[in-house]
Amino acid sequence: MNTLKATRLWSTIAILIIIASVLASCATPTPEVIIQTVEVTKEVEVTREVEVVKEVTVEVEVPMDPSQMGVAAPLNTEVSGEVEFWHFWGSPVRRAAIQRAVAICQQKLPNIKMTEVFKPWGDIWTANIAAVAAGSGMPDVIVEDRPMLPQRARDEVATSLQPFIERDGMDSSQFWPFTWEEATYEGEVYGIPFETDLRVLFWNKQLFQEAGLDPNRPPETWDELLEYADKLDVKNEDGTYQRIGFFPLWNIGPDFWTYTTGHTLVQDGAPVVNDPKFVETLTWIKTWVDRYGGYQNVQNFKAQFGAAPNDIFMANGTAMLIDVAGYHSQLSFYRPYAVLADGSRPRMEWGISFIPYKEVKADWSGGFALSIPKGARNPEAAWEFIKCMSGPEAQISWTRDTYALPTNKNAAYDPVLMADPYWKAIMENMEWSQGTVYVPGYSNWTEQLGPRYEKVWLGELDPATALQEAQAAIDETIAKNK
Repeated sequence: MNTLKATRLWSTIAILIIIASVLASCATPTPEVIIQTVEVTKEVEVTREVEVVKEVTVEVEVPMDPSQMGVAAPLNTEVSGEVEFWHFWGSPVRRAAIQRAVAICQQKLPNIKMTEVFKPWGDIWTANIAAVAAGSGMPDVIVEDRPMLPQRARDEVATSLQPFIERDGMDSSQFWPFTWEEATYEGEVYGIPFETDLRVLFWNKQLFQEAGLDPNRPPETWDELLEYADKLDVKNEDGTYQRIGFFPLWNIGPDFWTYTTGHTLVQDGAPVVNDPKFVETLTWIKTWVDRYGGYQNVQNFKAQFGAAPNDIFMANGTAMLIDVAGYHSQLSFYRPYAVLADGSRPRMEWGISFIPYKEVKADWSGGFALSIPKGARNPEAAWEFIKCMSGPEAQISWTRDTYALPTNKNAAYDPVLMADPYWKAIMENMEWSQGTVYVPGYSNWTEQLGPRYEKVWLGELDPATALQEAQAAIDETIAKNK
């Protein structure tokens, strides 16, 4: 079998050799190759994408005279030592932001070794108070709840910064006035303002448009708020709510709303809660509670939602929400979807405006200050750290990262921030915001309101009776503490 295959293979090869020889003998001679260059002109249309960079000039209106913004105190770069800094900003965005701000100050103050330490909210102050009482273990600098600083000063937990301020000529006009006043006790300052806040109205523009509302015009008054909610509420077939247009107690309390009636809660150093305007406020809020089936129903509805990006606004559980201005940074980070009736889910577009008012535009700002605990090891290094952290450069860095409001006005009107229409809307609200007024005889007087509010929402107390009871309890406590 193998021999036969080999014989056939050699026969085939022999035949091919013979054919090749015949063809070679018949072939024509190799032709002469002539090389000639010919110029050919042809129009060809070429399409290509070209990135065009335009220089754009953005005019930013800064509504404050620079001379009114104050000047930061100079840093003493010769000071050395170690500074342990306690704060409670543990979220990814804020932890990174505070580390960047500290890094700026580390560069400016190279002889000071800075260590930032995260402590959970609440625990940070409990631990500090215990350390001061024990005489050791306290940080060199701590983020204090600014409205609580007078109490910390009275309890000798915080160190007076007045000698440092006067020695270095720190200009208080660089900060919002109410933030400086909140940190003052008996004429001395116990903390330098670092951050403040502000409540604003957020609204979902796509849900507005779907409901037939102008997506660029939010409600401005109490009456308009109700009219908008009528169009934005969505019910399920069983009568329960799929979406609540708005609810006035999410993220803020009745005190915010009563400011918009023109009422001032602390007058001449004493709380005034039994005022007809405050009664009107609670009565108005109760109509919202009843509108949505009672207080427990509202609580149950909100309990369906979690934290960002699944909170009640990002998850389209409500079309309007009041929250701190810094909530804008979370919306920008998560870029939630607007869930529309046709099933489409475009990226949400939102707006920012002032709290709808009854008679006057009003707001309230809390916030924090940097303080030196009593008995801290390195007060000089701590003071230089505080000056840097409250100065424009560190404050601008913190604000750009978090969209939290800086207390330093030079940072607040940073041109990069002011070029953002959202930021401009936020800053406009600072014109009518106010801080907390310390009541020496009863710093925690608002504790008399919370439990009574709930009884009003549950229908167990009428607003006038609840506020009259609260007023009597407040007055009694202040009288005892004199």
